[in-house]
Amino acid sequence: MLGRLMKYEWKATWKLLVPVNLLIVVMTFFACVTVRMKVFESGNDGIIFSAIMILMAYMASMFAAMVGTAIYLIYRFYTSTYGDQGYLLHTLPVDKHHIILAKVIVSTGWLLCSSFLIYMSGLLLVAREGELVSHVLDSTKEMVELAGSEKVTFFTIVMTAITYVVSMLARVLKVMACISLGQMSSNHKLLTAFGFYFATYFVQQIINGIYYMFLGVINSRLDTWYYGSSWEFMLIFGLIYLVVFYLLTWYVMEKNLNLD
Repeated sequence: MLGRLMKYEWKATWKLLVPVNLLIVVMTFFACVTVRMKVFESGNDGIIFSAIMILMAYMASMFAAMVGTAIYLIYRFYTSTYGDQGYLLHTLPVDKHHIILAKVIVSTGWLLCSSFLIYMSGLLLVAREGELVSHVLDSTKEMVELAGSEKVTFFTIVMTAITYVVSMLARVLKVMACISLGQMSSNHKLLTAFGFYFATYFVQQIINGIYYMFLGVINSRLDTWYYGSSWEFMLIFGLIYLVVFYLLTWYVMEKNLNLD
C-alpha cells in the first residue's frame, strides 16, 4: 500500500516539478555558455547587458525553483490531506503511517533533487573547463569539514550525506506537523499552523542555546576548544526532531482529525 500511495503522490506532483527541475538545467546551460564565452571581455555594451540579464535570470530561476518547490509541496500536503481531497484520502482503508511516509518520502525526494541540481549548477558555473571533478571533490571536502569532521574519509562523507538527508526529512516533517497541529483549531487553521511553526522554531533555538551553553561550561574546564557542530550532533538532533514531528503528525491524523 505504501508503494501505491507513493506512486499516486509522484503522479500528482511530477507534472509541475519535473519542468521546474528542467528549468534549472536549461538556465544552467545558458549561464555556463555566457560565462565560458567571456562576453564581459568583449567591450560591447549590448552583449554585456544581455549577459547580465541572462545571469540575473539564472539566479532568479534558481531561487524560484527551490522556494517554489517548497511552497508547492506544502500546498500539496495541505490540500490533499486536510483540504477537500482529504475527505477521500482519510476514508480509504489505509494506515495513517503509510499516508505520512508516502508524502514525506516523495516531498523530501523532490527537495533533495532540486538541491542537488542547484548545487551541481553552481559548481558548473564556477568550474573551469576540465576542472569539474576537482571542484566537486573540494566542495565535498569543505562541506564535510563544516560538519565538524577533522579528517575527510569515505565514512565521514557518507555520514555527512546521511545527516543531510535526515535533516531534510526532519524539516519536511516539521512543516507537516505544524500544519497538522493547526487543524486542531476550530477557526484560523492556517494562522494557527504558522503560530505552531514559529513556536517550534523558537523552542529549537532554545534547545540549541542550552546545548552550546552546556558545551561552553565543559570547554571552560578543558584546555582545548570543541565547537560542537559535528555531524554526530546534527544527526542525533535530526533523528530526535524527526521522531517528534512524525509522532505529532500521526497523532493528529489518528486521534484528532478535523476536516471541518
